[in-house]
Amino acid sequence: MAKHTHTKRGSRSNEDTSALWVASALPGLEDLLREEIDRKFKGQAALTRHTRTSECHFRFKGRPQALLSLRLCHSLYLRRDFAVIRPRGLLSPENIVLMVRDISSVMSITPADQYTGLRWEAAGSNSPTMQRLGLKLAEELGIPFRNDTGDLVITLRPGPDKKGWEVLYRVGNRPLGTRAWRKVDYRGSLSGTIAAALVELSSPSRRDRFLNLMCGSGTIMIERLKRVAARATVGVDNSAAALIAAQQNCAAAGLSGQILLVKGDARRLPFEDRSFDKLCVDLPWGESIGTRASNASLYRGTFEESYRLCLPGGKLVVLTQDHRALEALPTDVESRWELLDKRTFVQRGFKPQCRVYRKRGE
Repeated sequence: MAKHTHTKRGSRSNEDTSALWVASALPGLEDLLREEIDRKFKGQAALTRHTRTSECHFRFKGRPQALLSLRLCHSLYLRRDFAVIRPRGLLSPENIVLMVRDISSVMSITPADQYTGLRWEAAGSNSPTMQRLGLKLAEELGIPFRNDTGDLVITLRPGPDKKGWEVLYRVGNRPLGTRAWRKVDYRGSLSGTIAAALVELSSPSRRDRFLNLMCGSGTIMIERLKRVAARATVGVDNSAAALIAAQQNCAAAGLSGQILLVKGDARRLPFEDRSFDKLCVDLPWGESIGTRASNASLYRGTFEESYRLCLPGGKLVVLTQDHRALEALPTDVESRWELLDKRTFVQRGFKPQCRVYRKRGE
């Protein structure tokens, strides 16, 4: 970003605040996102404190395009702080120049994206001041101002302790968590960021033989190989349509030939005992797939088969919205596993629970 030295009210006061980024996380993923930023950009990214715990605010020294590799980030923004009392202070010529420069910079990160228009995400977004500001920015950028449907998203909100205002410019015409490789939307498909979280909680290693039970359209397997290569990656589903969808999505992700897809019942699989180091399963929730009535039996059978297939010390990561079916697992089934982590994710009104187990020694 260019250096700004203006000290007038309404502009930034020093260079130190000229390159702030914001990575938002789905609830339940916040710590994993912070760890990903630290792991990927050690020495380049410095996390800063902020009152919004669902967001990671950080300074970044590298090329902005590198931030597109974040797998656990739902949306990515460039942030600029303005020391104005009210939003109308942003209408000053010097602030318009800064905002247009910022937006142009953000648009250059994903040059292939086409935008339908500029849109505010802010309280009072239809106020006369916000309308004037939106129209002015859109005019300078040469795009329409479409405050209901635009996909060039700008967020305006009060700064911490209500001092000044923060402007956040979203990178890309879709949230970063929207995966470009998803060519087939199969019913019950998992969010890419939540799938990436399941992978992260499995402690992925290049030595892993990885099994994705009930693999659906392939999201977890793709996120696994996008994270790090594996010795073997296998997906199993009892639906031929799901396996076709997985095959198409894996091809779109550039992973053809790296994933073995097998049609089969997750409770009775044609693999030898102790064949896998890590297993992940997005169990049916009884919403779009499966039924609550059949889940208890299905979950028990899946846990028992997972135990057979997993090496001692290996991990099983499960996700489901059907909390009752998990709680109904017989003691003799769940006691074979050591519970390492339990957390709830939140997305689009759903609150699935994730549990991470380690297989006890036999």
